[in-house]
Amino acid sequence: MIERLLDSDLTIGLAIAFGAVSTVFLLVIAWVGIPSVERIAGNTVRRILANSAVPIGAQLFNQAVNLVFAVFMLRLLGVTGNGQYVVATTVWLYAKTISDFGLGVLVTREVSRDSGQAGELLGSSTLLRLVMLLVLTPLIGIYVLWGTQWSDLSRTSAIAILLLVITIGPSSYTEAINSIFNGRERMEFPAIINIFTNLCRFGFGLAALVAGWGVIGLASVALISTVLSAGAFHLSARHLNVRPRWRLSRAQARTLILLSWPLLLNALLLNLFFRADVFVIQASKGDSELGVYDAAYKFINMLPLIPAYFTLAVFPLLSRYAVSSAAKLMDSYRLAAKLLFIVAWPITIGTMLLAPDLIRVLAGEAFLPNSANALRILIWFAPISYVNGITQYVLIAVNRQRTITIAFAVGVAFNFCANLLLVPIYGYVAAAAVTVATEAVLFVPLAIAVKRYVGAFNWIAFAVRPSLAAAAMGIVELVTRRFDVIPTLIAGLIVYFVVLILTGAIGRREAEIARMLLGRSGPAVSSP
Repeated sequence: MIERLLDSDLTIGLAIAFGAVSTVFLLVIAWVGIPSVERIAGNTVRRILANSAVPIGAQLFNQAVNLVFAVFMLRLLGVTGNGQYVVATTVWLYAKTISDFGLGVLVTREVSRDSGQAGELLGSSTLLRLVMLLVLTPLIGIYVLWGTQWSDLSRTSAIAILLLVITIGPSSYTEAINSIFNGRERMEFPAIINIFTNLCRFGFGLAALVAGWGVIGLASVALISTVLSAGAFHLSARHLNVRPRWRLSRAQARTLILLSWPLLLNALLLNLFFRADVFVIQASKGDSELGVYDAAYKFINMLPLIPAYFTLAVFPLLSRYAVSSAAKLMDSYRLAAKLLFIVAWPITIGTMLLAPDLIRVLAGEAFLPNSANALRILIWFAPISYVNGITQYVLIAVNRQRTITIAFAVGVAFNFCANLLLVPIYGYVAAAAVTVATEAVLFVPLAIAVKRYVGAFNWIAFAVRPSLAAAAMGIVELVTRRFDVIPTLIAGLIVYFVVLILTGAIGRREAEIARMLLGRSGPAVSSP
């Protein structure tokens, strides 16, 4: 059926129509607005749920759309084309990270403390992003020229890189407005807009692929959808009653750079140790092995969304507690980390069981068993990564973001050296294992920083009970693996939650929070 869709003029017409309809909905929603999610004064838990559930749901939906799109993309681009596009998007990722300069998190923090700064920060942060992009442009041009003339960078990848870099211009304005929404604790509005932006990209991107425009067509669609997104966010800003003040003095630029450069460095280092293996695999093992590894990564890319949006929802609260109550800050951090750790384990164990089926659905038999093996290794990053995610935001809340830089520097050094040493010998298996090990290496300096600047944390007691429950789930799956996958997974999940309850990992306090989330009466809880 998929093969028939890939060779059909009707598919092109329907995809274009789908993209056009999604564009209309995108602009209408941005102009009209949506009802705000419920805000209940004094009920911190339900406010955090509203600010995390909608964006998480939206991003999970977007990632589901992306996975469907990947089913077509992997088959139409092939291994070589997929490798070419991965290289282009990785270059774009580094350029976008640098031009953003950590301003997203900084603006969110400052607006959450003083909403009166929103208009000034919207204008100045956008202009600073554009200045950074202008500084980067000659460097990117030199890389593309060098790569096409003296290295193995294809002309197709070079054109895609240039198109994707142009998208950073309009996305700078989008990111600035998004930060204002986050600081105002209105995360649901950008989430809905991003859904329709992604649907536009899906429709137009599918049409470009079926029409045979390949990697360059995908990059062109990315540019179109980014411009549409910027227009929608511009319309949506009216619902915040915020107007940008287009002014960037030297003093403003200096202040923003001094405050945000550690955040930039942290984000850049994070991207370095997660995507540097792309270049090492391509250079040492070729496009085919990179294509295999990237197919597994398409699932892994979904998983950080849960801690990312949960911590973003908690971040304004953590920022306020950082200046008002150290005890509440530690209490909130401990509980948030525990909840994320509990969520991460069944995802990890379940993926071990489902990996071959997930790859089969996404990319087909041609990617088995290698992509499934890569996924089974990569998934072990989740438990530690979820805890590392909330830990970073706690340190930012107490204005110790510079200490995170040390942690990332250690992680990058380990990741880079380990990849260079092991990937040429063991290929994608080594790259996957190094990714997991890097999370463990990153955890150590972050934990030290927490102890110094936030408070003592008993990590062994924190980890033992959820890990025992995860081990029980894994044993059940091993024993019942001869049965169908779904009953085996359900049995494992039941055992996991039973063991959590029996060991006390889920207790009275978690029950109180659940009752509050459901709107029932219960004792007041001061932390999320």
